[in-house]
Amino acid sequence: MKKLSSRDRRSKPAFSGSWVLDTKRGPPDDRRENRFLRTEVFGGNESEPPLYRVVPVEYSMPEEDIITVGSIMEALKEEPPPQNIIDDEIAMRKFLERTSSAKAQELSGSSSADSSTLLGRITAQYTGGYGVIEHLLRDERVQDVYIDSPPSAKPVYATLGGGLPRGLEGTYPTNIMLTEGELERIVSILRYHSGLPFSEASPVLECDLTLYNARVTAVRPPMSPQGISIAIRKHSHDPWTLLRLMDAGAISAEGAAFLSLCIEGRSTMMIAGPRGAGKTSLLGALLFQVARSQRMIVIEDTPELPTGPLNKAGYKVLGLTIGSTGASTSETALRTALRLGESVLVLGEVRGPETRTLYEAMSAGTAGSAVLGTFHADSAKAVYKRTVDDLGVSAASFNATDLVVVSGLVQPKGKRIRLRRVIQIAEVVKDGPPGSFRDLFLYNTAASKLAATQDLASSSILGRIARLWGMSKTEVVNEMGLRTRVLEKAQADLERKELMAPSTISRIWETYHNVRDRALDGKWMDDHPRFISEWTWAFGGA
Repeated sequence: MKKLSSRDRRSKPAFSGSWVLDTKRGPPDDRRENRFLRTEVFGGNESEPPLYRVVPVEYSMPEEDIITVGSIMEALKEEPPPQNIIDDEIAMRKFLERTSSAKAQELSGSSSADSSTLLGRITAQYTGGYGVIEHLLRDERVQDVYIDSPPSAKPVYATLGGGLPRGLEGTYPTNIMLTEGELERIVSILRYHSGLPFSEASPVLECDLTLYNARVTAVRPPMSPQGISIAIRKHSHDPWTLLRLMDAGAISAEGAAFLSLCIEGRSTMMIAGPRGAGKTSLLGALLFQVARSQRMIVIEDTPELPTGPLNKAGYKVLGLTIGSTGASTSETALRTALRLGESVLVLGEVRGPETRTLYEAMSAGTAGSAVLGTFHADSAKAVYKRTVDDLGVSAASFNATDLVVVSGLVQPKGKRIRLRRVIQIAEVVKDGPPGSFRDLFLYNTAASKLAATQDLASSSILGRIARLWGMSKTEVVNEMGLRTRVLEKAQADLERKELMAPSTISRIWETYHNVRDRALDGKWMDDHPRFISEWTWAFGGA
């Protein structure tokens, strides 16, 4: 091992191209362990920066196991898998793990089946796999992984999300540093399995990482003069819901209740924010609020929204992926969607020439019952400026937008951790000057919470929903209060596993509407304690 400082040492087994720093710290804020890995999360303080520390089992194996893995790797060079298996990443991985486990059993003799399986997985991980980076990809809390150049001088970074104690979410440096050779090896695997070029003439590589349900973007010189850099965005295995976002601290119960009301009230909204702020997660969560009787048409260039889980849960979703079935551009896909009849129209990202087509359809009333999409901008006013000034949508057409919801990255009390939070919910003031907004919710930095403003009482959206449903505005505000209390009750009572499940949010609202129907018939909607008691009983028996 090579000494870095009086406190940190780095090490790696001979078969790995990545260094792991043995960074000494006090007690971690979060610690997890399984047979393959120990992780420790340090939130940071005045004297020490934040850290996501990994301790892989292969970095502390006995010498004889390290030698066994090296011998298996040499044997695999002599007996490579058939070409048809090499070409299939998943089949290749299964072959490597199976073959390596058998060779580990053979080489170690007395080794147990469990030990052979472990050595087989490690061998596959460092031959046809992505090395120590796979430990980050297997951690369900990791949402993004960043490898910057030069890799031997900069640590790998990871963005941690759900599953952590409140306040620990954010982007962390890890104790992993790659060698140039390891980075090149990873890029070679990505290039081979994607079949895409990655050279000076084509300095950007974008492809799916099928094994880990992730999307990779790599850049190299001349676009990235310092060298190769990689960003990996993991798609969540369990889709985000409003309840899960509440649990992560990304949105308040009242904000979630308001958005659920607006979705059911067929409002049109844009989800804005910078890259990595959680726009797609929020948009995906809102799709679970759409009535199952309504069809959704989802347009994406890279499939990230939870169309599969939504369909499995009984929602009606049609996905249109740009580049397939003749939809070569966003505009082509949008024009196709507009011809498919009444639907909730969902755009993974609104960014180009399709924007004018979309707003023309919205203004003419031919875009379906509601439109939802994401937009790269950091405020409601920035959405207006980009849409009207940069993309050529008329100010009058922009008024077809009801709401702009902004996701941002906040640093509580100036800490070095950035958290994904909904920071603004603003409605378009349609009878005011062009580009006017009314802030209904704003992020309260002191309270670290999204909070309603005084202007919520004068919201025109709540008035529109009241007219649509044949209710008074007071009744709609009361309903928003009931939804808030239901969400708070669910968050307080449910175990974490059920809280995270996408099926839970569907059960919450199905039960809510059953109780709501009885309350309307019995004229006790204003009796909040009774409503919550009835909902709790019905939900528990659902």
